[in-house]
Amino acid sequence: MLKTALTAGLLLATLPASAALPPQYQNRRDLEVMLEFIQTHPRVEAGLNAIDLDTYTVRFGRDCIARFVRETSPKPTGWVGPADPLAFDSATCPVDYDE
Repeated sequence: MLKTALTAGLLLATLPASAALPPQYQNRRDLEVMLEFIQTHPRVEAGLNAIDLDTYTVRFGRDCIARFVRETSPKPTGWVGPADPLAFDSATCPVDYDE
C-alpha cells in the first residue's frame, strides 16, 4: 500500500501544475491598477469616495463612477492562470480638470 501511494505521489509530482492566482494576490494586482489610475487623475483623487473590487469601479465626486474591465488576451485551451489585467474603460464624469 505504501508503494502504491508513493508511486501515485511521484506521478502527480511530474504532471505540470497550473493554478489561478490566489484571490488575495489578484485583488492586490487589481487594486494597484485602480490606485495608479486614481493617482494620475487629480480630480478623481480629490473626490474619491470608494473603490469597489467586486464591480471594478471607483466612485468620486458627487455621483461619478470610473469603470474598469479585464483586458482579454488569447489563451491556449485548458490554460489556467491569473486573470487578465484590469484597464480603465469609461467614466460617467470627466476624470481630469481640463475635460
